[in-house]
Amino acid sequence: MKHNIGIYSGTFDPIHVGHIAFAKEVARELTLDTVVFLPEQRPRGKRRVTDIHHRVELIKQAIQNDNQLQILSLPMQQFTVAETLPELQKHFTNANLTFLIGSDIVRTFTYRWDGLETLLKAATFAVGIRAGDNQDELEAIFTQLETQYGVAAIHSYITTENAHVTSSQFRANEIDPSQLPHPAMFDYIRENQLYTSTQCM
Repeated sequence: MKHNIGIYSGTFDPIHVGHIAFAKEVARELTLDTVVFLPEQRPRGKRRVTDIHHRVELIKQAIQNDNQLQILSLPMQQFTVAETLPELQKHFTNANLTFLIGSDIVRTFTYRWDGLETLLKAATFAVGIRAGDNQDELEAIFTQLETQYGVAAIHSYITTENAHVTSSQFRANEIDPSQLPHPAMFDYIRENQLYTSTQCM
């Protein structure tokens, strides 16, 4: 019997209640066995990110009370179809993979993703609708991809009450610490002097 595994790749700088709510809702709606957080060491398009050691530790703290959520660290610096997908397929043998992505990522599909045809054939997508995004616009992109590659782009749209929460807000001190998934995270952030106003300048 195949397992249904969700793969949630991202920066998670820091992970917050929006990430957790999205992962849990995807698991519920799509009947996933597990959602795996896959933090990228050096995300493309981002010049300054918190050290991967801290981000991994914060994810571990955030999901420590939930057996349905896991974390996986891979050696590559960032997610690529050519390198990361084969590693995931080896790690999760005989599994159906669903990639969790924000609606902002869908808009980059047509120009940033090498090997997208391979990914479309190998997996399905759960798209989190971010505040202000238009589902019709996203659907047009998927339709364009299906025409371009001649393959079905199987996808679902997921909405949560926390879609307005972003990591950048927290880094800019614009978000309440209660938006962190676990209280231990606040102590860790304070002890390691992460996300201070001087760090974000």
